[in-house]
Amino acid sequence: MSNYRVDIKDNTLVFETSSFRAERGSILHSGIYNRELAASLAAGACITLAGFFFAGRIKISAGYFFAALVLFVLLFLAFRTYVFRDSVLRLAIDKETGNMAISMKNIFAENKVSFSLGELDAVRQDHVALSPENPDGVKVVEKIALQHGTVIPGFGKTVEFYTVELGFKSGKRLLIFSSREPAKADAIAEKLKNFIDSEER
Repeated sequence: MSNYRVDIKDNTLVFETSSFRAERGSILHSGIYNRELAASLAAGACITLAGFFFAGRIKISAGYFFAALVLFVLLFLAFRTYVFRDSVLRLAIDKETGNMAISMKNIFAENKVSFSLGELDAVRQDHVALSPENPDGVKVVEKIALQHGTVIPGFGKTVEFYTVELGFKSGKRLLIFSSREPAKADAIAEKLKNFIDSEER
């Protein structure tokens, strides 16, 4: 799915996103190690194991290399779609019943929690800036990377997130969206506020 999706129909709003964390990523930059790479490695491992299994049993020809390439693409798509897929946060607001439910799905399970719409205090926006916790360590890693002819894009830089949160009267706050682009956070917050504040149709 794309970064987020908002569907409004009558008195029901459904918001889904795979971008709901505001945290610094792994030392392995997302441009180097990501779900696409993981899916590629898994597909490549399957092809390699198949190659060992059939080695010496069949005569290798160009047709087998083409079949292996097609199989790799199919395995990559299957691993990326069903195994290394993104976790998805889903917010459903039903103004007719006065209920709202937040769930998070991943490959293993789905966690769900429900609230009364009356418990909601406000839709809030925030700006989070995450600076490196160990500048000296960053310099060491960058120096080692340069010695190996590698540059890690964005490593050691301050990371900024623009977030949308649900604030409850109990004081609890739930982050439901984060982005490096403030316009996206503004658009989502405005849609949620307009829907919640509008009268039932």
